[in-house]
Amino acid sequence: MLFGPLLLLSMVLGACIPVTAPAAAPTPTVDPAIYNQVPDTTLYEAGACMATLAAPTPAHTSNTLAGPPSAEIPPGEYSVAMTADYGSSLWLMLGEVAVPANWINSNSVTALSGACAASDSPE
Repeated sequence: MLFGPLLLLSMVLGACIPVTAPAAAPTPTVDPAIYNQVPDTTLYEAGACMATLAAPTPAHTSNTLAGPPSAEIPPGEYSVAMTADYGSSLWLMLGEVAVPANWINSNSVTALSGACAASDSPE
């Protein structure tokens, strides 16, 4: 009849061990230069503005600009569908990249050509 007391002991000890919940993901740091700001935007026809990426580039969704990237875009030449100028940073929405992670910072661009080359050139 040792089985009954051992079962009772295991239930009591099991109740004493705290259950650990997974740690909550940290809240991303918000960039005040972008958060709740309305950027100056420019739309481009397909192929009118082209961006060249020489290296894999961090990609963002429209609601994570200046935060941690959501994906990566391989090197190549891409059509720019829209630019969003926040004054402190310029973001490009690439038209040939699957949404939602199709935004890149202009600092990642090697060259711009076409309609956006003069006005929105990366620094």
